[in-house]
Amino acid sequence: MTQDRVEDYAAEYGPTPPGARHEHTDIDVRAGYQFGLWLVVSMLISAGVVYGSFRFFEGQAQMADSRAQKYPLAIDQLREPPLPHLQKQPFKDLYLLRQGESERLTSYGWIDKDGGVMRIPIDRAMDVMLQKGIASRPDGGDGVTAETQDSSSGRTRAPR
Repeated sequence: MTQDRVEDYAAEYGPTPPGARHEHTDIDVRAGYQFGLWLVVSMLISAGVVYGSFRFFEGQAQMADSRAQKYPLAIDQLREPPLPHLQKQPFKDLYLLRQGESERLTSYGWIDKDGGVMRIPIDRAMDVMLQKGIASRPDGGDGVTAETQDSSSGRTRAPR
């Protein structure tokens, strides 16, 4: 270092006291030890709180287990959550619903056996309707010259 830089450094921080074993601009040793001491104390307090919490909850679990062993039939008396219950397997439920609907649309079966009402497959029902000549639209319209109105969703027609 040049002499000018040494003088600027000494002017900024002051001269080093005689007999100093470390640079006087270093950290205050007492403050460092106090910080370390408080850090250790806070860690011990935190560890005590965590340990105490675990002991408390472990005691609660053991008490619940001892009650269950004392009254084993009370275990089945757990309360169900209020209705409606959530689906546990929604994809399976949807699959079973669609499978049942598909089975009803593609098979024969009785709807009212005493009244003589029977269910037939949808493909067969469409063939029967075509054979009977029943018009697919009211008034026998062909659908080409008919225009549905926007708000009717196809329920009413207006001529073009």
